[in-house]
Amino acid sequence: MVASMDRLGARRGLLILVLGALLVGVGGGLVLIRTLAWPSDAGRPVSDPQAGLRVQSVLAQLLLREAGLSSRQDPLVLTAAEVNAFLVEHVKVRDAPVWPVRVQIEPDGVELGGATTLAQLITSAVGSGLGGLVPGSLGEHPIWIAARGQIVVSPGGRTEFRAHAGTIGRQAVPLALLWRVVGGRPPALVWRMPRVVDRVDIEPGRLVIHTRRPGSGRASPG
Repeated sequence: MVASMDRLGARRGLLILVLGALLVGVGGGLVLIRTLAWPSDAGRPVSDPQAGLRVQSVLAQLLLREAGLSSRQDPLVLTAAEVNAFLVEHVKVRDAPVWPVRVQIEPDGVELGGATTLAQLITSAVGSGLGGLVPGSLGEHPIWIAARGQIVVSPGGRTEFRAHAGTIGRQAVPLALLWRVVGGRPPALVWRMPRVVDRVDIEPGRLVIHTRRPGSGRASPG
């Protein structure tokens, strides 16, 4: 029953996008454009060449702890600004539907956001036939897409960005619709961390990485 309701919600979302595209084609899409507009705080991450060194220093310390070459147990901190600058300077993703990605860290979770276009959004959601109906200038209109969630570390180092909410522009949408818009749930949202990582706490503007001693069991949160 729940699955059927989710599918119905996704289909309604797709129908709204199709109708919106048709409205744009006849010059009546002002409401749609406003709804899908960029959030006021969205923007391209600021480049910081030193951020790469700071992120690499944290990664190096994790590997040293993993190998038993460091006795430090203090939490390691990465700020949102450092993560964003590192992505801009050192990470290259080919053929990504949304790139660069901006990371925003709030008390209730991490938001991953990025820009696409109205034409690409409609094409990914309902196919190239309807996507081609959008006039060129409006088809290139930038649309902000974002997912909000938590970072979950499992035993063995498996780490996952587990999304619980999605938005297109300023409009909340079902996660199923969001993943369809970007061509599927990105595999990069699951990655490996050194086994010594116990958990990642989310604090305003930063991630706090807690570690345990190599070979010990999972520490209790606290």
